[in-house]
Amino acid sequence: MAMQGSLAGLKTTGDLQARKAATSAFFGFFVDMFDVFLPAIVLAPAYIYFQPPDVPSAVAAVAATLVLPATLLGRPLGSVIFGYLSDQIGRKPITMIAVTGFGICTILMGLLPGYSTWGPASLYLLILLRFISGIFLGGEYTAANVLAMEAAPKEKRGLYSGLIQSGYPFAYILIAALTFLMLQWFPTTGGLDSPYVAYGWRIPFFIGGLMALLFILPFRSSVEESTLWVKVEKRRNPFEVIFSGDNFRHFMQVFIVLTGFWLTTISAAAGILPGALIRIVHLTPQQMTVVMMIASVALVPGYLLVGIISQTIGRRAMIIIMAILSGTVGLYSYYLLLSAPRDFWLIAVLASLIIVPLTSVWGLTTCYLNERFPTRVRSSGFGMAFTLPVIIPSFYGFYQEMLSKIMPQNLTVLVLVALGAVLSLIGALMGPETKDVDLNKAETSSS
Repeated sequence: MAMQGSLAGLKTTGDLQARKAATSAFFGFFVDMFDVFLPAIVLAPAYIYFQPPDVPSAVAAVAATLVLPATLLGRPLGSVIFGYLSDQIGRKPITMIAVTGFGICTILMGLLPGYSTWGPASLYLLILLRFISGIFLGGEYTAANVLAMEAAPKEKRGLYSGLIQSGYPFAYILIAALTFLMLQWFPTTGGLDSPYVAYGWRIPFFIGGLMALLFILPFRSSVEESTLWVKVEKRRNPFEVIFSGDNFRHFMQVFIVLTGFWLTTISAAAGILPGALIRIVHLTPQQMTVVMMIASVALVPGYLLVGIISQTIGRRAMIIIMAILSGTVGLYSYYLLLSAPRDFWLIAVLASLIIVPLTSVWGLTTCYLNERFPTRVRSSGFGMAFTLPVIIPSFYGFYQEMLSKIMPQNLTVLVLVALGAVLSLIGALMGPETKDVDLNKAETSSS
């Protein structure tokens, strides 16, 4: 009886630690995603602050597309640096360093002067700070998400993965809500001299930076280091392990899957859709933020359901289903939206039917990637598999420019969506089912 009581106590303690780790990973990913996608909505009405007044609209559009990719391109470098450190010195300290770094960078962005003060240097500094921030952002989920999965019971990994990844739509909702409020309080009328362009856009950046810094204290006191990481032998170079044997094949397979994920995500909420709602559908900036909020609210249950269902039918089957939905429902809804419907609620429904099929698959990504790599290189493998595939999709603006030579500019996004769905499908078919992988035993089976 005493032994049973001790085991029950250990199980309860383990479940509590798993919940703490998952909750902390959710909030970490929330502030991570908040800082990543802040410019996509907040700066959409204010890019003229960083550009000369006489710049051609085509050049301005390409310049604006560099701000988000700067962050996305910094993340792979961050995943390499911090993934290695996380595998060598621990998940917990690396999470704290990474979150502090991108919090400070975000605050500095909110302090930048505009083109009228510093000329082109203002835009260059914005892009540079976004790149540096991306490096730190690459470290946050590389450590915190792995810690959460290593603490989670096998039968709850799908649920915890969906919960952690839902930090993205929650972050997007907050960004859209803050932007809407800023636009209400600080109008854009008046162009460069308008209250929003002059200073209204800065407030969400300050909030994002402070949220990141405030995350550190509760994380430091409530979350323990991964017990799997503590026990595992760490002498080998993690990159040598990842890029050899079975692990390299695992990496290349998930690289194809995640390239598809990133293409469809950037085509939807992350990069193209907010601008399309203003330029093509002719919504006001305020209306655009409301539409994005509605679609992001619909995305929350999408993330959770994908994670939960994948625990039953498998990660591989779930990716295949979502790829098919992206290439059918998501693609056709995007086509209808680009026809510029005039009814606001129809636009909101179509935006939701784009975002949910195209991005809900991220709900299983945290558990899926962790299940593909052994403990001693899990942070490095997870981080690189999560971020390196974003490099090719990050240049979506240039792909659209090239495609526009053979088809209408407005329809080029459909090619990216279709390609993303195909890559996700092919990558999933190439890989095994992983939902029953024992992360503790994966040390011998995967390396």
